[in-house]
Amino acid sequence: MRQIVLKPISKERRTQLAHERILIGQLLIRCGGKCEKCKRKPDWRGLSKHEIIKRSQGGNPLDPNNCLMLCGKCHSKEHGIKEINNGNTGSIFIDG
Repeated sequence: MRQIVLKPISKERRTQLAHERILIGQLLIRCGGKCEKCKRKPDWRGLSKHEIIKRSQGGNPLDPNNCLMLCGKCHSKEHGIKEINNGNTGSIFIDG
């Protein structure tokens, strides 16, 4: 069996991940368990942290004013992914 070697995480990245976990907890309290866009309870995908201004565009991933908790459907829309519900088999995702 082939071994997978994982790169060690830097102390800086570990700290950032810890701060992100704390922020997600704060955002979940703020949103009350509902999507901050459509105001509905999430489906099986739950809620995800969405950054309004992307990191690559200079957004701060740890700024609560730059983050929203979105349901799977709204998060897909924000990233330009179309969802087509095909009846009893669930959603199909189409990029773009």
